[in-house]
Amino acid sequence: MNVAIVSAEAPVNVGGLAAYQRMLAFGLSEKFGIAGTFMCLRMARRKLRGEPVLPWPVRLIGSMRWGRMHGCMMHLASRRMFHAMLEKLSCAALPSQRLSRAAAGVGAMHFVGTGWDFLGFPVKAAASRIGAKFTILPAVHPLSWGDDAIDIRLYRKADRVFCLSDYEKCHLAKRGVPEEKLIRCGLPPMCRNDGDGRRFRIGIEIAERPAVLFIGRRDKGKGYPALLDAWTLVVKQVPDAVLVLAGPGDSDPVRLAAIPSDSVRDLGIPDELEKANALAATDVFCLPSAHESFGIVYLEAWFYGKPVICGTAPASRELVREGETGLWSDGSPASIAAGIVALLGNGALRNRLGEAGRTLQQSEYTRDSALATHVASFGMADNEPCAFRV
Repeated sequence: MNVAIVSAEAPVNVGGLAAYQRMLAFGLSEKFGIAGTFMCLRMARRKLRGEPVLPWPVRLIGSMRWGRMHGCMMHLASRRMFHAMLEKLSCAALPSQRLSRAAAGVGAMHFVGTGWDFLGFPVKAAASRIGAKFTILPAVHPLSWGDDAIDIRLYRKADRVFCLSDYEKCHLAKRGVPEEKLIRCGLPPMCRNDGDGRRFRIGIEIAERPAVLFIGRRDKGKGYPALLDAWTLVVKQVPDAVLVLAGPGDSDPVRLAAIPSDSVRDLGIPDELEKANALAATDVFCLPSAHESFGIVYLEAWFYGKPVICGTAPASRELVREGETGLWSDGSPASIAAGIVALLGNGALRNRLGEAGRTLQQSEYTRDSALATHVASFGMADNEPCAFRV
């Protein structure tokens, strides 16, 4: 059986969902010998430096033919009474005949996205047309995106919906997705395993200074403004500390101006090697999010044996065990600063939390476990997958 991984975004893009597509395709190909194809609407947005060699071909399925109607559709999507019409319009914009021809021979169409993408509805129609399984990984950020009424309409049509946390699974069930369609599937870290911390420290000229890493979108939901405010408190207590920033979005120059310039290093949007080097080099990983679908960057920090600080996002607090694998913050600058100072000032605590996180990742969040769950859900295995523990 072949698999099609379908998304608005190409697998060569920067970002967690593109990395997930690559991990899944390489794993299915290498471990199970499963052939497949990537199908996407567009090739490049924030493309990886040094485009990776992919195990499957990438097929452009073309832009959806709605032109100026798209903005109107986005406006109407917030009103349930228009959803049936919007589903028909999206299927007309990307006809199932064209999609099903592109997916000939495919036994499972795995969609990476939400109802608001509108792409999922024609993908479902094409899957029905060719008799393929239709599964979804929506990467829902509960109460933020991916759980609106039009999203739920799409998820109810799927054979399986992959949930990255128990919180997400319970949340979608309460929102109306049949529980038997929902399956808990934690993911493995997707960073490179060859990070060179020494090289990174030399490159950004921080020698042996204590360093904290943030990787994420630079917005309120990820706790970025609060972290910058917290850093003004941190450097008063740990003057030689360095904050390493990475990720898309507005850098917030006003807040940065209030911080000693030598205490910050901004990587912009790093490539995969630079990201791995940063994870290997820094002492603490801090992402004080209020909204998360899962928090795979915490797993990547644990992969390198680093302690983590999370925020109030329920999925993050399900993953990060307070005082065992990391610390919780309440999202306020004072709370974030207190956690950072506590970890930078206590090497034994850093090592204990980081090693416990590594043990948790290696025992419960592995590529083989995630792949087995996908294979069973695609109908390629006899047994139902076991749920991950958290």
